[in-house]
Amino acid sequence: MSKKIKIAQGFAIAVLASSVLSGCSQVIKSGANIALSFSENHIVPPILAMGDVDMICNSGNALTPAIMATKDMGADPTNMAVLLYAGAGMCAENQALENELRYLRASKAGQVTEAQDARIEQKRWAAVAAQRQYNAYQLFSERWQTKYKYQLGESCPKMRSDKDQLTYMLGLLSGLQAVTNDINSGGDVNVPKDIAGIVERSMACLDNNKFWGVPNATRAVIWTLLPGADEGKPDPYVTLKQSMQIGEQKGVRLPHALYAVAAQASGDDNKIRDALRSYAESRTDDKPVNPDFRLFDAMAGVMIRGISDRYWTENTGVRTGDTGMSTFWDESGKTSSELEDLFNDSGADAGATESQPAEPQPAEQPAE
Repeated sequence: MSKKIKIAQGFAIAVLASSVLSGCSQVIKSGANIALSFSENHIVPPILAMGDVDMICNSGNALTPAIMATKDMGADPTNMAVLLYAGAGMCAENQALENELRYLRASKAGQVTEAQDARIEQKRWAAVAAQRQYNAYQLFSERWQTKYKYQLGESCPKMRSDKDQLTYMLGLLSGLQAVTNDINSGGDVNVPKDIAGIVERSMACLDNNKFWGVPNATRAVIWTLLPGADEGKPDPYVTLKQSMQIGEQKGVRLPHALYAVAAQASGDDNKIRDALRSYAESRTDDKPVNPDFRLFDAMAGVMIRGISDRYWTENTGVRTGDTGMSTFWDESGKTSSELEDLFNDSGADAGATESQPAEPQPAEQPAE
């Protein structure tokens, strides 16, 4: 066989192999995109309609690696991954909160070593939450800036689908949460602080009424947190109240959670109690939850409960009771009676011994 023929055969084999491999790559990419599209259209809506935040956050822990693997196949997992990262971030936030409550209880009891250990664990989980939320923000921002050919925070993309707009909002919220949790971790993740300003400007691109008052409520929170951000802006707490009315009417109370975040950051007792009472009042039977977005409403409830637990534990050593968002420890009412009974029962149990049983207690009087 001549040298020219051998060269020609080698070239033909190379071309054939390249075509086959390229075809396999296209098949994998197409398959991954089809699977993601099916999930976004038929699996995500029922997830958003669920109210079990713990289940969703654990799903985020379990499924995010698998969904992100499709990126290496050439697919675009952004819509699914941002939602899953948000859920996984909430799992880590809850762990950070539990250790913060442990720290507060240990501090009140003078247990120095326990308090130190709890604070270290809290910071570690805050760093995990910040990293997951920052991953969501980065994935969203890189994809959106490429897809819509614009600079985030400097202009508004022309998003046509509700799905893209929802991912846009979740991506921005994840960025803001990443900044907050990174601060709580002591800066372990190094999340850029300028994300807060980018989020504030970018939220103006969304229809505030369509998205339950969340865009303006988010901007108002940033006005209260970022020095100089409120210049030339409306009163942030008026804006928050207006957004809360929208959220309540539409059955998604995320603005209530954002108001509670701003109130907690202010350190003002009156604002904190007003935020908690406002949420408690919004849970009455005549104010239903949006059936299509129960997940976001439930997430708001988890955020507010966490703020309430922190507030109660700082002041009493125990987390929020059944009516603890509407009646507080220094006010007359059922919650105060329950606390007194709890402490009295603890004292009776501590004083009882096998040889000398505790005196029988009179029947508990019904709370007024």
